[in-house]
Amino acid sequence: MDAKQAAINVVDAMKEAGIEFVATLPDANILEVIKAVDQDPELEHIPLCREEEGIGICAGLYLTGKKTALIMQNAGFLNSCNALTTLSLQFQIPALLLIYYAGDIGDRGFTTLGSVTEPVLAALGIRAYVPRDPEKFGDTLKGALILAEDSKKPVAVLLTRDVLGG
Repeated sequence: MDAKQAAINVVDAMKEAGIEFVATLPDANILEVIKAVDQDPELEHIPLCREEEGIGICAGLYLTGKKTALIMQNAGFLNSCNALTTLSLQFQIPALLLIYYAGDIGDRGFTTLGSVTEPVLAALGIRAYVPRDPEKFGDTLKGALILAEDSKKPVAVLLTRDVLGG
């Protein structure tokens, strides 16, 4: 599957899960997903300058009854730990985090970043899922959103090259 079709699959999975608003941070590895979000008339795309903004925006939208997703790279996730802790976790506000897994198996140049991503998620008490099969991605995303809503906590789905067509 090529990157454009994979991006369409990600967007379709978000829409099937009921996501209405998607906040994104620019990153070359998720560029096709960001383009697909931006071009989809059923999704409201919120481009961000910093990941922490996305945590606050998604929290505010959740409080008005909206379903949101925040798409970023794992370096950005690490930047957002304070906002996740002091807002989402402290006040029990669910969030669906779609995090590009830089430093995952086969990804050159970010091995240290990849090695700390899952341990930091675990240390924060944020459950994380690493889908490898593009055909099962939609089920993982739907399940993660249900888990976030029921637990009143953020849940992360790590976007791998397998899922992104890379």
